[in-house]
Amino acid sequence: MYARGILFGKMKYELGDHSFVRCPELDLTADIEFKVKGWVSGTYNAIGGVIKRESTGEVLYELSGLWSDEMFIKDVQTGHKDMFFNAMTSKPSSPKVRPLAEQEERESQKLWASTAKAVKEKNHEVATDEKTKIEDRQREEAAARAQDGVDWHPRLFRRVKPGDGVGDDLEWIIHTPVDPTASPEEQTKQFLSIYPVVDGQKLDGDFAIPPRKEANGQAEKNGVAGDLIDIGGDDPPTQPITNNKSTEIENLLNSTGKPAEGALIDFADDMKKDLPAAGDKP
Repeated sequence: MYARGILFGKMKYELGDHSFVRCPELDLTADIEFKVKGWVSGTYNAIGGVIKRESTGEVLYELSGLWSDEMFIKDVQTGHKDMFFNAMTSKPSSPKVRPLAEQEERESQKLWASTAKAVKEKNHEVATDEKTKIEDRQREEAAARAQDGVDWHPRLFRRVKPGDGVGDDLEWIIHTPVDPTASPEEQTKQFLSIYPVVDGQKLDGDFAIPPRKEANGQAEKNGVAGDLIDIGGDDPPTQPITNNKSTEIENLLNSTGKPAEGALIDFADDMKKDLPAAGDKP
């Protein structure tokens, strides 16, 4: 999305990008370009594109017009051109959603309700605060999951696996298969089973985010389990320390030598006789 008229003139938003649509069953692919107005020429809200045979790359149809007005399709082989959509006369279809009271806390409409309300009221300070609250909470929860070792996965999507047949441009696909050959009524049931859409539907908890678990398990509920300081109430009784080392040395000496006979000789008194008196000077 681009914004014009920021410095002068009237501000106007433009869509400028490519949209790709693939239908493997019909071997067709569409490349639609949302064009932006040039500096000198061109117009706002213009589109252009082609519909190709995917297996051969052959261009079958060309698309042109304005996405806000009339859009045309041209058969390349015959040159015949028809209008296939008129945005000015078509009636828009409002998205069908459940009431906010039935929505989960993390559903987008309910999650961002306070932020959207503040934006509509042009209260940018409140809108910024509400947005920051949501983002900070998500960061804290992500850090807690990483610390507790919780494996996070999306509720409604799964990673693309080899053999899914969706190409290399997609990383995630919806986890519930929908049979394209089924009747419209059956396909409606399959879509509604993915997630609650209409009033009164119940949420399927098979793909719910797992709750965080304590890393070391839950503490036992006993007299000292709630103590903040470990006072040793659960420690086993201390065993008396025995001096086995001296006994081993004594046995080793007895086995390699002879025990002393009689009393030991004390040379302390003889050494004192040879020492000078306390008052004598050298």
